[in-house]
Amino acid sequence: MTKTNNLVPKRRFQEFQNTNSWEQCELGKITNSYSGGTPSVGRSEYYDGDIPFIRSGEINSDSTELFISEKALNSSSAKMVEVGDILYAMYGATSGEAGISKINGAINQAILAIKPIEGYDSKFIMQLLRSQKHKILDKYLQGGQGNLSGSIVKGLQIKVPNYDEQNKIGRFFEELENNIIFQKRKLEKAQALKFAYLSELFPNEGDLEPKRRFAGFTGAWKQGTIGEFGYFYYGKSAPKWSVTSDATTPCVRYGELYTKHKEKIDTIYSFTNIPRENLKFSTGNEVLVPRVGEDPLDFANCSWLSIPGVAIGEMISVYNTQQNPLFTAYMFNALFKYEFAKRVEGGNVSNLYYTKLENIPVSYPSIEEQNKIASFLDNLSNLIVLHQRKLEKLQNLKKAYLNEMFI
Repeated sequence: MTKTNNLVPKRRFQEFQNTNSWEQCELGKITNSYSGGTPSVGRSEYYDGDIPFIRSGEINSDSTELFISEKALNSSSAKMVEVGDILYAMYGATSGEAGISKINGAINQAILAIKPIEGYDSKFIMQLLRSQKHKILDKYLQGGQGNLSGSIVKGLQIKVPNYDEQNKIGRFFEELENNIIFQKRKLEKAQALKFAYLSELFPNEGDLEPKRRFAGFTGAWKQGTIGEFGYFYYGKSAPKWSVTSDATTPCVRYGELYTKHKEKIDTIYSFTNIPRENLKFSTGNEVLVPRVGEDPLDFANCSWLSIPGVAIGEMISVYNTQQNPLFTAYMFNALFKYEFAKRVEGGNVSNLYYTKLENIPVSYPSIEEQNKIASFLDNLSNLIVLHQRKLEKLQNLKKAYLNEMFI
């Protein structure tokens, strides 16, 4: 192990501020490692067992899609790993990713199992490899082509502190990642709850009232068409080249709804060099529907409300004069996925025209019930946005710490 002066990270725990510099060493000198293999796919008896077969995309998972038999393990180069071993992906799209095995199982040739020798912490080394991922790929997989190898990984030059500091850093990131997992679950639970309510607060096709209603509301919903809600108009194109640092015209593009799948519009782009007469400006609270996109099933799912005073890009706007516009947007989300899909035109890029939407049948309740439904779903959407922002904050925090707590 080579001692190097002034090797300290940008961020360090207080109790280690005055301790020695980190030391440089070769990964293969402080760990033992091996890769696995794949049993013959032509032998069905090899895949009827109960041994989890971990592939590179599953190194951070607690389950696997495939299971192999004891016979497969003994008849191939597949190797067993244990809970706590470092798993390092060497092939394909997952190259350079690292994780700690959550299960006992077998690995294939795309994974390198790494076991530190005494005095070195698995969780620290795994996080260090994560922090170095892009540097490793840039050096050894220039242009993103090819695969890593066991010899490359073993030969990596890394910097490590004493065991106590390794352990402290490893446990710190473990706790941070547990918080991220917990926040993801809260977000997924809120999203699932919203999906369930969307399916129950609006009538199914052919029904005159929904499965779930708020207290005080009874009776069949009125029947009509989307065209009876108001009138439609198209937005105007606002191309990417018009986004500049000195732009002054705010605009909502269809990508905010379609590509990013936002719960609500929270980014307003600014455009310049486009004459105002070439743009359509919203008066606010108009239901926006993407007019172009790759997957027609996403058109209705991405509808949302416009913001007053902004230009509307490649979208259809429903100027709502008779119903609660927020209710209308949620109604689009809930009911018209397949109705919209029937009405798109085009190949790889789908186009939607409002003339195809005006006759879609809809059901709607009194304005009081619309307000109640819209308010309830809006509160749930706001909760989802809150969970999403907390998750993004934790993920950004982890990224920053990976950059600052390793050398």
